[in-house]
Amino acid sequence: MSWSEIGRYNASTPDGDVETVILEKDDQGNFRIKNDFGNNVFEFERMSAHEIFRKIQREVNDDLESDLNNVWDNFYDGDSEEPTVYDYDDCDYTD
Repeated sequence: MSWSEIGRYNASTPDGDVETVILEKDDQGNFRIKNDFGNNVFEFERMSAHEIFRKIQREVNDDLESDLNNVWDNFYDGDSEEPTVYDYDDCDYTD
């Protein structure tokens, strides 16, 4: 089985290091993810790869969206009311 590289992606770790993640595909359509050291390898059958990446993307997006919503909800806590479009009617973005 021969693997060919599809892409390389840099990922930051929680402690601030950067690790390269390599996505590969074999001649039967299976996928493999490995780090640049080769000590972490995950192999997926074609449809399993599709499903797991879709689910991971959904979970990460939902988590990030929740965090951003919390930031915006807390942004207006000290104000008597949230601003409206009429609070910014004197802004001219054509300059």
